[in-house]
Amino acid sequence: MEVEGRPVRILLVDDDKNMVASMRTFLKRTGYEVLEAYEGLGALEIATRENPDVVILDIEMPGIKGAEVVNRLRADPRTEDMPVIFLTARVDLDAMEETYEEEAQGYLLKPLSTGDLLQKIEEVLGIAPSGI
Repeated sequence: MEVEGRPVRILLVDDDKNMVASMRTFLKRTGYEVLEAYEGLGALEIATRENPDVVILDIEMPGIKGAEVVNRLRADPRTEDMPVIFLTARVDLDAMEETYEEEAQGYLLKPLSTGDLLQKIEEVLGIAPSGI
């Protein structure tokens, strides 16, 4: 996938390395460039340095939680408009959307469906659906 003539760059952030590996494999095969972090501070460093097109961020991580990562991204002029899609194992999405509605552009439930992942990325980035 490309935007502005270059590959779309996605930052995956989850403390579950198996989850990251699974998403990475799928996204690379689909044509995305993938960056990875396994905790909040690493995510902030990579987001600031690499300027990904979208961040897919687990809400519940040790150390800095996903909501705090987003608060820090929003406070930095270099990353304040960076799209974020939250990952969560919580099933009450209505409560989540009310809690985080201003912080993220979307939510994905774990266990993750690759179709939902791709659809949400395309929606957030305004890319025509790939139909995969």
